[in-house]
Amino acid sequence: MQGTRVEKLSSTMTTWDKWKALHPSTTVYVKPSIPYKSRYNREAFASIATMDDGPIRNEDLIVGVEGHIEAKAYPVRRLAQSGHLVNDTIESASTVVYLSQDLATAKIFRRTVDGQTLTFGTNDADELVDAQTGTRWDPLSGTALEGPLAGKQLQPIVSTYALWFAWKKYRPDTMLYGETPEDTAGAQTPSAP
Repeated sequence: MQGTRVEKLSSTMTTWDKWKALHPSTTVYVKPSIPYKSRYNREAFASIATMDDGPIRNEDLIVGVEGHIEAKAYPVRRLAQSGHLVNDTIESASTVVYLSQDLATAKIFRRTVDGQTLTFGTNDADELVDAQTGTRWDPLSGTALEGPLAGKQLQPIVSTYALWFAWKKYRPDTMLYGETPEDTAGAQTPSAP
């Protein structure tokens, strides 16, 4: 199979409660000893998302996305400071980057539906709401729940929730949300945290 490329599949890092609400019949195996378990709890996510502003650090959590040519990373703390939502463009594709209020879930979707580019915000229920039609969208599945576009589906974009040092080693050419290319060039070099 030399020369064959493996297809990347979309995945979601989220809380067990949110996953079960979306997929109620899910079962799970929990390994008794989980390395780095302390990195993936509510307190760890909160401390990273509330770090002082400044240049990217190895211990930053990011949401990374790869286009056909470019890679872009959204530091969780910058998403939290931006109201947990960014309407953006990746390689000419209009996108929305969503971070849940509890900081545990991040998703990226194309924000064009039936040829119309939507601009999103969130409501008090932590749902996506588009400014053009007022339709409410589920931020995990990308399904329109209520409004003129009910039943429509946002196309998910494969993304990775990771630590900056790991993503940067994988994609050193990454552009960072909130920084110019010159800022990114001076970011910490990849090393273990």
